[in-house]
Amino acid sequence: MARRNEIVKYLEEVFAEVNFADYSYNGLQFEGSEKISKIAAGVDATNEFFVEAARQGADFALVHHGLFWKGAEWCRLDRINQKIFKNLLAGNLNLYAMHLPLDAHPKFGNNAVMARLLKSEVIAPFGGSRGNAVGVLARFKNSVSLAELKKRIEKVVGPIVTSLDFGGKKVQTLGILSGGGWSSVSDPLVYNGEVDAILTGEIIHQAVAACRDRQINMISAGHYATEVFGARELGQHLAKKFGLDFTFIDMPTGL
Repeated sequence: MARRNEIVKYLEEVFAEVNFADYSYNGLQFEGSEKISKIAAGVDATNEFFVEAARQGADFALVHHGLFWKGAEWCRLDRINQKIFKNLLAGNLNLYAMHLPLDAHPKFGNNAVMARLLKSEVIAPFGGSRGNAVGVLARFKNSVSLAELKKRIEKVVGPIVTSLDFGGKKVQTLGILSGGGWSSVSDPLVYNGEVDAILTGEIIHQAVAACRDRQINMISAGHYATEVFGARELGQHLAKKFGLDFTFIDMPTGL
């Protein structure tokens, strides 16, 4: 058993190196039990997630998408928000959310973990200016065919949702930016021809012309599917460090 404040303090230390400006209110969003015996990790803070976490005996919930967002703050306790509040309270459940820093973390981040599982090496930040890029640029020791890359993605992440095949048939450098990372096509590394393909969660209409013009491949494997890695990896680490039980609650959205 561990104390909530010990875990929160440790998480603050973990994310000190990737303290990005974010539109999420990251950190402890709901205070529950002071004593922690089990961590439940998941992607989204939803009523269903809270009910299942409590059912499984968790008292500390770790998620990527929390409840409180800048510009979309709760402005009233309506019947929907009351239900969320009641479920958190009934489970005496702590809620800790971490958004962009969990994408960007070099060890526990969604993008770094995917790079590792795809058998590539992270060589640079990706998906923005070097000061706020939350993605990673990864390199394969030996180039792989586009077809082989897709097979690896399907094995590691899941089914490919969309593929824009406007680049070469061989891939050595892969930009990885989980979730809604299609706009990473505007990264200067892409413009300079240093990226062979991009792996992200979602692709929208505007990405098509940009990828065609830059002659780059872009593959989407789903917003949810590309963001299970960070919360699961970090949750397992916390459980091991503090001697706690752990569960990952998988609630795919299909998107």
